[in-house]
Amino acid sequence: MGDVFVEFFSDEALENVMCMLQYKPERLIFLGHPHTMLTRKKESLSRFSARRSPETVLEFIEVPRDDINQCIDALSSISERYPDARYELTGGGEMLLIAFGYISAGRPLKTLRIDPFTGTEIILEPKAKPVQRKDDIRMTVADNIVLHGGMLTGATGSFSTWKMNDDLKHVIRTVWEISKKLKSSWNHYCAIIETVMKDYPGDDSGIYRLPKAALREAVDVFYKLNQAELLTDFRVQKKFIEFKFRNRYVKNIIIKTGNILELHVYEVASRRPDIFTDEVIGAMIDWNASKPNAQGGAAATDSGYQTNFRTNYDTINEIDVILMNGCIPTFISCKSGRAGSSALHELQTVTHRFGGMYAKKALVMAGSADSSQSGVSFFKQRAKEMKIWLIDNVYNMSDEDLLKKLIRIQGN
Repeated sequence: MGDVFVEFFSDEALENVMCMLQYKPERLIFLGHPHTMLTRKKESLSRFSARRSPETVLEFIEVPRDDINQCIDALSSISERYPDARYELTGGGEMLLIAFGYISAGRPLKTLRIDPFTGTEIILEPKAKPVQRKDDIRMTVADNIVLHGGMLTGATGSFSTWKMNDDLKHVIRTVWEISKKLKSSWNHYCAIIETVMKDYPGDDSGIYRLPKAALREAVDVFYKLNQAELLTDFRVQKKFIEFKFRNRYVKNIIIKTGNILELHVYEVASRRPDIFTDEVIGAMIDWNASKPNAQGGAAATDSGYQTNFRTNYDTINEIDVILMNGCIPTFISCKSGRAGSSALHELQTVTHRFGGMYAKKALVMAGSADSSQSGVSFFKQRAKEMKIWLIDNVYNMSDEDLLKKLIRIQGN
């Protein structure tokens, strides 16, 4: 355990927790103005602290933003109570920083700053040379969502459907190669297969018997899956095909059109754990994690997702893939078909809410953006203006090239 740190409360949630993540102090004092240090933000910080530094005592002190004397008095009181406290200089209102400058002119205060983007820490202590070092500070995707007032629900794909292991990686890579050859037909075929499999569910042993007439040209997908050894007990009859899926991953991929592109991005990013320190696919985000559960309380596991669901959510959003690079999230929307300006605005809204100014955002398209809509130049320009990275034509892109583009977004 460390000692006492003072944070100048920031609108940017990430700036408020860098000291907590690095030092896990005994006490963390937040000094801020009432109009920024809102109750919901303090509650989010408390939930985050319970996850990442449960022994840290949080203290919140409010001062008016237009009264320099009260700001000075508050800082004087803190420095007297905790003469060895360290002050983190990121964030905070202008009046507080002026007051700190006034106080520090007459007292030997210890200061530091940790850059959320790079993890670079600068330490300034009285009568000592500045120290600069690189800290390895990380958060999980679930941590980041909690910090910003939300919660990943148990319906999140990484928790409920997709467990990244060698079996899933093999299936993703194999099915991706099939979808690359079929390109736009893949979406059409998957839509047909989803409908047919609902009408003709498998038996208790997992055998499916699907009519060729209903599948039409989509039957070609099953021939290709069988050739790739992703089916077992495959038999072709005059009017039907029979088979078992080799595992549940194969079935889950082909019954939803966009699954394979999302999984491909997810799997490719997982090849560089030194850069992408956490990944989540199919992130189902509850915007109101503090709201009581209609069934008696919203519980969360250590992984940071709800295990007891409310019956009525105010707002739920799904983000296809979220990647963490240390403490910085990248929100990714994947489109296997066309994409319009609404996709950009939805991505912008969710990223701003659960990532703030530090978060990055990308739209990944299987096909070319040039064929997504007639106003393609406007679409690309709008994405650029919104600072959304556009990665298109992934069907014609090697895994290595996609990985390079994902890494480039991180600035590495």
